[in-house]
Amino acid sequence: MSIKSIYGDILKKEKDYQNSNNAKENKRAQIPERCRVGYQRYTVAAGDTMEKIARQFNVSVDFLIAENPHISDPDKIFPGDVLCVPVKPGPGEIRVPESCPLGYERYTVKQGDTVFKIAQERGVLIDLISLNNPHIPDFSVIFPGDVLCVPVALTFPYCQVLKPMDQVNRNAFGSAMVQRLLNGQHQLVITGASLPEPSTFGNFDEYEGFVGIPGIGGYGFRLTRVSERALGLWTGSIILTPLLSIGNQVYIIPSNSKTGASGRPILGGVFTRND
Repeated sequence: MSIKSIYGDILKKEKDYQNSNNAKENKRAQIPERCRVGYQRYTVAAGDTMEKIARQFNVSVDFLIAENPHISDPDKIFPGDVLCVPVKPGPGEIRVPESCPLGYERYTVKQGDTVFKIAQERGVLIDLISLNNPHIPDFSVIFPGDVLCVPVALTFPYCQVLKPMDQVNRNAFGSAMVQRLLNGQHQLVITGASLPEPSTFGNFDEYEGFVGIPGIGGYGFRLTRVSERALGLWTGSIILTPLLSIGNQVYIIPSNSKTGASGRPILGGVFTRND
């Protein structure tokens, strides 16, 4: 090999080395403009990966990526890059609700829990958890030790007796039955028997069923008179997403089909555990 060839190889290696150093020096850290409320900045350290950081802050990798759109390639993060991560409660700080709605119970979050996972394990709609825990500002982020109010699922088929709301209508009685359909929805059937004519209670011509759900509100639906011969027998049903759980309140109420006005409940009951 000639001296010229050897010298040429040395110059090429030196140039490659300088280009490599220049690339490292010119690489700018990936930094977000700002982090949203409830989040803090985290500076990537040597050995960090998205998976490792996600585990550290109890979130999924997909969630961490979505919160940091300024990272051009999530598979390639470098020391000095800055991520937005949730603010973790300090040592001894536990987020606990002041109280829980009727029929709900307290659940302490474990490592690896998500609200979706908790709702799925209990067979309830995720909204029932997120809407009844105002002490948790962001439900995409929960930590071990957090305490949540969670609904207690019904055991299907479920039935609850409806009783008179006062002694005036003590001969009336009814039932609220719930079944989970094949598609996962809940069907609620309310029936009232020995009900007085709706007009007994004012300017009303029919009855309606009503179910109250914490955090959601309520659903009313029309009851139909079974027949003229079956005195005081009214029934009706409604199909809902899986919202129903222990603690829901159910009523039969006189109403006016033309004006939409309704009176005071005649029969009522609360879904309770049947074990």
